[in-house]
Amino acid sequence: MRPICRHCHFLAKRYREENTGRLLVFSLDQQEREKAKSAPDEMIPPHYSLNCYMGVWDEGVSGSTRERNSTVNLVSRATGCFFFPYHAAMLFDAARELQKRATENEHLKRSNLYTRIGLWVAAGALAVSALVEYLKDA
Repeated sequence: MRPICRHCHFLAKRYREENTGRLLVFSLDQQEREKAKSAPDEMIPPHYSLNCYMGVWDEGVSGSTRERNSTVNLVSRATGCFFFPYHAAMLFDAARELQKRATENEHLKRSNLYTRIGLWVAAGALAVSALVEYLKDA
């Protein structure tokens, strides 16, 4: 799955109630995400604005509703965002925690790899040193 906004769990639609000013934020469902592929301007009703729940971008602030296709379908922010694959019926807080856990796990795997490489280099150097000492004595 390509790390684009349409596939990300944090792609959200936002609405502010007129009478209370309360902000309502919802994750897009699977039908809206499929509609984003073919008709991005018609994927959500006009009173909603799209945004990244993690705050990477917000079309309500930038006023980029005309550029919705490039925002949702074409832009890959994998190196500068909090991409987490979409899971139906998962809450944003759970997705945030799982995304954080996955990122920490990737860092631990990388650190573990470097540790193993260092141990192999040290073992090789020890073997070469022992061989040199053996050849000196012989």
